[in-house]
Amino acid sequence: MKRAGGGGGEMSVSHASIHPVEDPTTTDGGNNNAPRVRMKDIQGMPGTKGGLALRLSQFIFAATALSVMASTSDFPSVTAFT
Repeated sequence: MKRAGGGGGEMSVSHASIHPVEDPTTTDGGNNNAPRVRMKDIQGMPGTKGGLALRLSQFIFAATALSVMASTSDFPSVTAFT
């Protein structure tokens, strides 16, 4: 029985092989204590005092907006789709 596509009956399959990678050599005389480049702390990023202040003010503004909406007389009858 022949396979569709012909080709002599053997499948051409690539075999897995391992290619070792060597550690890059350093040519700077062994000075591996060079300062690394770090991202600057951005005001308001998570984990900072500014970030906490922004989240607290966001919560206060959201609570105020919700309380203003809830204090209206037609709040229970209005949906987001009207």
